Amino acid sequence: MKVEVSSTGFGATVSSIDLRAGVTSEQAQAIRASLDTHGVLAFPSQHLDDDELGRFAGIWGELQVHPVAASIGATNPIAVVFNDEDHPPAEGGDSLFHTDYSFHVQIPDVAVLRSVTAPSTGGATTWSDAAAALRKLQATDPQTAARIRTLDALHDPGPRFRHEMEIRMGPELAAQVAEQFVAGSLHPMVAAHPRTSEELLFVNAGFTRRVDGVSKAESDALLAQLFALFDGDHQFSHLWAAGDVVVWDEHRTVHRGPSDFGTQRRELHRCTAGTHPPRRAD
Repeated sequence: MKVEVSSTGFGATVSSIDLRAGVTSEQAQAIRASLDTHGVLAFPSQHLDDDELGRFAGIWGELQVHPVAASIGATNPIAVVFNDEDHPPAEGGDSLFHTDYSFHVQIPDVAVLRSVTAPSTGGATTWSDAAAALRKLQATDPQTAARIRTLDALHDPGPRFRHEMEIRMGPELAAQVAEQFVAGSLHPMVAAHPRTSEELLFVNAGFTRRVDGVSKAESDALLAQLFALFDGDHQFSHLWAAGDVVVWDEHRTVHRGPSDFGTQRRELHRCTAGTHPPRRAD
């Protein structure tokens, strides 16, 4: 197995391994260690099917059904991310940096995507390093870095959530789902990684709405400052081709999907494995 690390040390491309053939215990150990080190791993041209995707994701733990799907009785852990002429990418949704369903009490440990169909132009996914973002804040504004260690932030699905659910599920199911998730969850703004204990900035523009216990004006200003930390040189982007597989650490990273491929068809299949609630850093 060959691991080619990006120039920043965040994110890596893995080759000389055939995931369809299955992963040995030694390979699984090496892959898990690489993910803990680099945050995101891209495996080009693997061409997995959904069963193989699930088996690969399972090296990190039990597969998880998306909580929104589970709330209406779904049991399949494989979800489909799909766009075409009739379902164009939406601005302001996945195009914002986010941690998958951070409005839930539990956060997935890892997510794995496999590309089925990729657009001929555009369509890259970008990840940013939440540990590096916190280190940047500690170096540039240590007073704020110290303050947010004791603060929580509310994560909720946001105003677009109900509308999107109505389009996908119809008004009756959307109302049922919204009732369960609209209140959101409070999470520590500085969290400890569940495996490595590395300290992370745990906020994201997709789902973090306000800082608990401060005024709206102060909350808005503080979140804007923190969201800006995810921009910069601690990012990793992957331009998809059919058959590619990417796995990322949901605690260590935030990510955003593209909206730059217009009406071209784009289809990826996704599953998550393992789950932990965000834990406040000591």
